[in-house]
Amino acid sequence: MTKQPRPRVLLTYSRSLMALTAAQSLSDHGIDVVGCDSVDMTVLQFSKHCKGHKLLADHREKPEKFISDLIKAADALRPRGDAPFVLMPIFEETSIIAEHAGELREAGLIVAAPDHSSIVQVEPKDRLPSAAQGAGVNFPRTIYPDSMEALDAALESLALPLITKPARGVGGRGVARHDSAAKLKAWLEAKPPRSKAEWPLIQEAAPGDDYCFCALCEDGELRAWMTYRSLHGFPPKRGAGVLRETVDSAPFKEEAAKLLRHLKWSGVCEIDYRWTGKPEDTPSLIEVNPRFWAGLFQSVASGVDFPWLLYRQVTGDPVMEPPKVTIGRRSKVPLLAFLSAAQAIAEEDSYFKTLSERWDKLAYRDQKGFGAFVNGLFDVKSLGAYLKALRQTREQTAGAATDFIPLDDPGATLGVLFVLSSMIRRGQLPPELRFDE
Repeated sequence: MTKQPRPRVLLTYSRSLMALTAAQSLSDHGIDVVGCDSVDMTVLQFSKHCKGHKLLADHREKPEKFISDLIKAADALRPRGDAPFVLMPIFEETSIIAEHAGELREAGLIVAAPDHSSIVQVEPKDRLPSAAQGAGVNFPRTIYPDSMEALDAALESLALPLITKPARGVGGRGVARHDSAAKLKAWLEAKPPRSKAEWPLIQEAAPGDDYCFCALCEDGELRAWMTYRSLHGFPPKRGAGVLRETVDSAPFKEEAAKLLRHLKWSGVCEIDYRWTGKPEDTPSLIEVNPRFWAGLFQSVASGVDFPWLLYRQVTGDPVMEPPKVTIGRRSKVPLLAFLSAAQAIAEEDSYFKTLSERWDKLAYRDQKGFGAFVNGLFDVKSLGAYLKALRQTREQTAGAATDFIPLDDPGATLGVLFVLSSMIRRGQLPPELRFDE
């Protein structure tokens, strides 16, 4: 019997835990996964769920080469026969992939990204107020001044406290709360914007807590959805969630459906809301992320396997019934301990050099290389710091229903540690884990 060729998915941003979650999902459904990124050491290269890796140009620094590299990767990796070949973007590169979807489709790829015409209505963030108004959804009053004079004129119409956030940014970076106009002005004067592009959005602080509504849509209609909230974030009150809990989507679904229908959205997205928890109060729209989200593992663990559902949708097997969501499911990302362990590795020059020299063999599934890397990882100089960080990891995950890396894929855990340590040394910590102002 002739063996049928397996479908293949090219996952971008393979350094991330989001890509790892997607790879686990797709691999479990019999799909070959190849990772790609602009860095040469990624989490997916360690995972048993990834069949290979391609190095691409950075989409921000060399956008044209990034697209041409993807086209070259498509030519080199195309599966035999008529097996589906999908490009599934994971993070910020989603927008440029959507913009060049036509070229990528001509190269034989099925592009699993929202339409660019939809994305540009919500990104950059200063475009979202207009989209919210057009959809008729609840949105905090927001201004986008370009001078102190314009700010002074607008402040009279805004209620305190106020939130400032950059028009572009992820992971809680650059978001600040100001309880008075004087504090806001002092904050701006401490680091004056040099151009309109550097001026932040200034928004009335919406009451309540943060919620993340995650969705898969087709032609503006919801096909699958779930909602989670962050019980604890890093850094507190403004960063990505490290302890998450799935909640009922009912308070958010109607508002989200109106917005997504207005945008004619197809594909995945994540919508940030603030809500008081009172049934009589309408949630406030805060932000739309036209891509996968940091809590993707939480979504999958709660019964909504978005990577697989997105794959099905773009390959002609649409979701007919929304999956059942497990309300109350919790997951915990041992972020602080992993950063601690990565820092310990990064600061030990000779130790890191030894591990780096053993990287190439490990990345290409050489079993001797894997053993050498593990032996190097437990070098006596850093063993104490590493074991201490692992103990902290176990303490942080205690009581959570799920962990973010399964026990049957231990190589991915090593990948997280080594990749983070490498990026710390180079000042390239992933955007979803950076919290600089």
